[in-house]
Amino acid sequence: MSVFKSGEQSPGWCEVTGFEFVELSGLPLPLPVEAEKKRLLVTRGSCRLTSGKRAQVLYEGQFSDLDEANGPFIADAGDETAQIILFSGKWGSELGGCGVFRVSPSNTVDTQGDPVSYPKATNFDSHYHDCDEYWVIIEGAGTVVVGSRSFEVEAGDCIAIGMGHHHDLPQVRDHVKGAYFETTLEGKKRFGHLWEHKHGPADVRPERV
Repeated sequence: MSVFKSGEQSPGWCEVTGFEFVELSGLPLPLPVEAEKKRLLVTRGSCRLTSGKRAQVLYEGQFSDLDEANGPFIADAGDETAQIILFSGKWGSELGGCGVFRVSPSNTVDTQGDPVSYPKATNFDSHYHDCDEYWVIIEGAGTVVVGSRSFEVEAGDCIAIGMGHHHDLPQVRDHVKGAYFETTLEGKKRFGHLWEHKHGPADVRPERV
């Protein structure tokens, strides 16, 4: 597990090389495509994304990939306001999920995920993926556990999680709202939350610093 913020260099093993929050209000905003891959995810409100070929409205949790061949791109929120995250990187063509999640304190502990030995006060499940995953904390703060490691995170942090590493959000100090992006599927290329008791042992790929 590695944690970095917008504007900081991500570790060399990461497929997501950077991210930024963008607040939309007022004038339309041109979106240059300067990275090999770029993805826009709406994290609040709605965003109209216009390109040289089409226009579409995206709502919270929806995303679109930006590439030079279909540009130039312009984003706006109409008469309202919106927030987007722009991910940049070098991921492949077969990807996992992407969207927005929320975690609140709970006395009901999740039982469908893999068993854990640490205290839990959320109903989030301990799971792994057949891909790397990136969480960006939008609001709130809490404790992230990846394998045997834990880390306190807050708004603005991006948590990079390597393929096959179990991860969890067992404690939140405030209600957490976050974005998730599961990048290139590898191995058995299964998508979604995977559990050893149901899907078998995880294919753990070492994270290279």
